[in-house]
Amino acid sequence: MLSTAENRTWWQACERAGIERIGLGDTPALARELYVSLTDCALTTERIGIMPSVTNPVSRDPAVTAAALYSLAELAPGRLCALGIGTGDSALWGTGIRMASVGVLREYILAVRGLLQGKEVAYQERRFRAAWASAPVDIPIYVACAGPKVLHMAAQVADGLILAMGYAPENLEFVHETILAACAEIGRDPADLDLWWNASAQFAGSVDEALEAGVQLGASWLTAGGAQGKQIPDRYRAPLIEFTRDAHDLEFMYRTPDRNTILMQRARALGIYDWLLERTARLWGTPADIARRLRELRSLGLDNWVFTTGINNIRAIEELTGEVMPLLAEA
Repeated sequence: MLSTAENRTWWQACERAGIERIGLGDTPALARELYVSLTDCALTTERIGIMPSVTNPVSRDPAVTAAALYSLAELAPGRLCALGIGTGDSALWGTGIRMASVGVLREYILAVRGLLQGKEVAYQERRFRAAWASAPVDIPIYVACAGPKVLHMAAQVADGLILAMGYAPENLEFVHETILAACAEIGRDPADLDLWWNASAQFAGSVDEALEAGVQLGASWLTAGGAQGKQIPDRYRAPLIEFTRDAHDLEFMYRTPDRNTILMQRARALGIYDWLLERTARLWGTPADIARRLRELRSLGLDNWVFTTGINNIRAIEELTGEVMPLLAEA
């Protein structure tokens, strides 16, 4: 949606603000080509980490993804911090393609990792090796998790997790229990997993002002790929399906300025507003409000964050790094 020149302004603002890493999405119906953009980002910035966040196992063969990552690692040594991947979101439904199964995602992750290490790999009844892998490259793989099956799989094969499965106490307990169980099955130490939490940060004059203006309720993950195993009370299943009826409508999701307000009104009408609100990260309001909430979440063990602040919202980046982070440092 942003031009190449606009993207450069955004990336450079993130670097000036002290952001640790930039994740660019693989969503051809909405944004410029992922690996061309990552290359441009690497060449027009100096130090900031870069990563796909996230790609999927359907749009590109694992050999194509591995070759792109290997090339980026050579182009910007030490700055390609991870490969972010999931079963597929707007990259797929935006072009009418079904998301990948958890089994395909697992096989894809193992294939990409093997290719980067110069090994022969198996993928979908094929065996192949990359001749370009002159030396092994270690690129951590982070999986976007929005359901119990992908979370269980990722806890066993990924290096890190990008989590968006709710922030109510029962949600956090479920996430941690699933990770512990998955790791126990293969004898893995859960501490080896790098956990990152995904949420939006919305700045306003107060929490009430943010709520009045419309905040992201973040419910699409509850029905994507089915509602089974997502801690949804039976009485809320039908209302949630109705609530997320536009979740795969590009025009509504990405080009409707008052989308959040519309969804909040819909949630109230369907009787699920309070339930959804409880499950958000609740990072809204003034910098002091957001810092206070982040301290609460940190006390629950949520230390690493992937923030979504809106398209080209440079002011939000400045508030996050210039006002919220100093308040956290003081604490």
